[in-house]
Amino acid sequence: MELEQQLKKRLPLLKIRQNKIKRWIRCFWMDNKITLFINTVKYLKPSQIYYRLFNRLKRELYTRKLLSIKIPNEIKVRQNYDYIIPEVDFYKEYLDRFDIDDIFKDKFTFINLTNQIELSKAWNNKELQHLWRYNLHYFEYLFKIAHEFSFGNNQTKYYEKFRDMITNWIDNNPYAYGDGWHPYTISLRLTNWIATYQVFEKAIKLDSEFNKMYRESLFLQYQYLQINLEKDVLGNHYFENIKALIIGSVFFDDIKVKEKFKKELLKQLSEQILEDGMHFELSPMYHKIILEDLIKITYWLKDEAIYYDLIFYLQKMIDVTYSFEKDFGKTPAFNDSTDGVSKDYKPLLETCIKYFGLSPVPKTIFKESGFYIIKDSNKKLIFDTGEICPTYLPAHGHCDALSFELSIKGEPFIVNSGTYQYESGQWRDYFRSTKAHNTISISNKEQSQFWGSFRVAKRIKKVNRKQFLYKDIQFYAGSYVSYTGEQHKRYIGYLDENTMIVLDYANAYSKDHIQSYLHFVPDASVEISDDIVYADKGSETIKLKPIGISDITVEQGWYSEQFNVKEDNKHLVLKKENYGRYFGYLIDINSANYKIEELENGIKITGDKELIINYEEMGVML
Repeated sequence: MELEQQLKKRLPLLKIRQNKIKRWIRCFWMDNKITLFINTVKYLKPSQIYYRLFNRLKRELYTRKLLSIKIPNEIKVRQNYDYIIPEVDFYKEYLDRFDIDDIFKDKFTFINLTNQIELSKAWNNKELQHLWRYNLHYFEYLFKIAHEFSFGNNQTKYYEKFRDMITNWIDNNPYAYGDGWHPYTISLRLTNWIATYQVFEKAIKLDSEFNKMYRESLFLQYQYLQINLEKDVLGNHYFENIKALIIGSVFFDDIKVKEKFKKELLKQLSEQILEDGMHFELSPMYHKIILEDLIKITYWLKDEAIYYDLIFYLQKMIDVTYSFEKDFGKTPAFNDSTDGVSKDYKPLLETCIKYFGLSPVPKTIFKESGFYIIKDSNKKLIFDTGEICPTYLPAHGHCDALSFELSIKGEPFIVNSGTYQYESGQWRDYFRSTKAHNTISISNKEQSQFWGSFRVAKRIKKVNRKQFLYKDIQFYAGSYVSYTGEQHKRYIGYLDENTMIVLDYANAYSKDHIQSYLHFVPDASVEISDDIVYADKGSETIKLKPIGISDITVEQGWYSEQFNVKEDNKHLVLKKENYGRYFGYLIDINSANYKIEELENGIKITGDKELIINYEEMGVML
């Protein structure tokens, strides 16, 4: 009884303390959130902040019908124009993403998620994944319907499905409301509606009521996009806006708009395509998306003077795509980059050869974007020594500085973990994290301060790179300082067709826990024997011999080759010795016989070649 009475007396005090703790946690969380926000916004262009506020206000006014767009009584469109490029739009591997029987049942598979839907209720159904809904609004599946219409037997069936889907969208996406009126979804849908109009043009003309509805909706979206451009986001989103307005200006024979956005196109190409040809968001996937956009724009404007300016950029971009993807076996996973979104590189290159007479030129050094390619008849390694992202556009950045991927005989072997989904949360955070990439972490800290789905606050700085010869061995090196102040340098040396060395330097203190990560494809087996790692995949074997490492463990990880596909894989965690600042490993492919002897201030490598690496000499090289 006495104990109960004491507890009753103390209960209010305990509740007060508990509430104080909760308030403190909330305040700390808010302060941290505000700090993150400030450290994110400070990198933006002032114009981005202005347009973010202005566009939100403007869209709200359109939604409330306080602003409107006048539709003319008669809308004229260009007749018999060739918008579709069969090699790209009807590429079999692309069309196979869409099952025609499923489409007729209103069953759709996007980004590896299948949903049976009631179409009229699905457009803004928040129970469906946001990116999945966006894909529904893009209308890329119209190319599958258009292809079946062109080459199938029952044309009426396919035309009616085409008409019904567009009518359903118009009926259930009221002007300026919901996902369908986001400038990005408009940009993709407008392009796809206009392109497939070419295929169904004769049938549409005979269907006067639908023809009128279709043209009015296209015109409304075209006009709305012009006054709701994504100048707050910029990058690939703004590029999609420009592409849509160029095809729209061709379709509506709108010379004034076409001339305006041709100029804007050249400005954006100058800004977004780096001198070495890489798209400035440093994602091989988005690079291919922008490449496809530019291919189509060049095709639509092939009879205009701007054609030769566009050809200049096309050549640089196809050099990058070919150099990255030829004999690599996948879309390289740097930043947000995965298979199954952009088109395969082959039809893009074939289109450039056929229509523009452009053939890719292989390159191995990409100075501005920071990529090095180490390639021979046996293997191909891509090494990322670049920034995390453009200063003002961090949306697709990962903590992958100084990471690499390795393919052997055209098959991926050592990989970054990929991109699983864009929704914020545990998995988005994991796949953007340092430990999800083939690089190092210091005291379990991230290289850059990513947060939310698409934001980065403080980020890596003092990014540097260099290619050099050391004792007749070709080395590729990069360095950065993390947002918490630790410097990391990495040197990758090419010994011969079977052997490379990876050396890391970190200026951390001995108390800091430094770990190096290596991720393997899911079908690789990984074992450790006598301090040597053996990784097997089919007939190929990699031996990893540690340098300056105190402990090696094999742990379970996750690999995402495509959106919403997550497979278990094995990854290595190599823990650095407390003494010394250099550590790493030798990569031997298919039983090369190199041995390592650690010296007081370096290492000695013996085998087909003998090499003594002095750490002080290496340090001054970068």
